[in-house]
Amino acid sequence: MRHFSEKAYRSLKCVCSVAYDLAGGNTLFQHSTRVVVSQLSKYASLNQDDEKSYMPIDVAVDLDRAAGSPIITGTMAQLLGFRLEPLTATAAGAEADKLSERDAHKLLAEAMDVSQALLAAFADGRIDALERKRLRVELREVIRAAETILAKLDEEVA
Repeated sequence: MRHFSEKAYRSLKCVCSVAYDLAGGNTLFQHSTRVVVSQLSKYASLNQDDEKSYMPIDVAVDLDRAAGSPIITGTMAQLLGFRLEPLTATAAGAEADKLSERDAHKLLAEAMDVSQALLAAFADGRIDALERKRLRVELREVIRAAETILAKLDEEVA
């Protein structure tokens, strides 16, 4: 018996698609892991034929590293009722430099991308699948920019 709803399991497939986009696409990502693009596509596919194909743990770690953020492992942690936090600025993928205005501009630019994506999605009165995907990607980029700032703040205290 599975412990989570089908919707929860499907969220793992949706987040794979977002992570692929952040990593430059599954065609590019295949060179960073042990799995070929045809199998990677199945991990993000919601088709009935692929519903039992989930990404192996080592490939998920490779993908999170390529995406620059623990998107897959973070989603798994959320399903279990936990959240991930960076250990240090370096572990979070933050640059070695100190917090700067550049970080503020990056966060603002990413937030603006989210705002533009939301406005475009609402333009026709409904959010379709492609718009949902774009919103997920844009929101993950904002989260990554915010996590970089948090990691740099924590690093300055340590």
